[in-house]
Amino acid sequence: MTSTFMRIRKLFPIAIMLIIIAILTMQSPSETLSVSGGLQNFCKAIVPNASGRWATDMHWFRSLLHLPLYFMLGIITAFSFTRPWVSALICSVVAIADETFKVFLPTREFEGRDIAFDVIGFLVGIGLVVIIRRLSAGNERV
Repeated sequence: MTSTFMRIRKLFPIAIMLIIIAILTMQSPSETLSVSGGLQNFCKAIVPNASGRWATDMHWFRSLLHLPLYFMLGIITAFSFTRPWVSALICSVVAIADETFKVFLPTREFEGRDIAFDVIGFLVGIGLVVIIRRLSAGNERV
């Protein structure tokens, strides 16, 4: 395979995640509430007698949804780049750019808490890939 094809293959999944993040960021308040409400109801159905802030506070629940989104971004970037710090840098830029972009949208606002959830999500994703790589490298030596 050519090096250009390999680069495209490496970056394509990251581009897809960036498109997904952009689409979610640009949703109208009613679209966001509809999607978040549906996911919240789904989670409540899975966890009987759900309680706590995530089950009652939609704004908090919407912030929690950053965890799986950026977890996936962390996994994808970690598989695309061999150095974890490169993946973390890319994910950090995406998280900060995403929140900063919201400043320019009339119905959205910058949320520091969302960046914190983004960071937790992508660090766990990157960490998981690092652990998998180390375990598989250890198995190859045996």
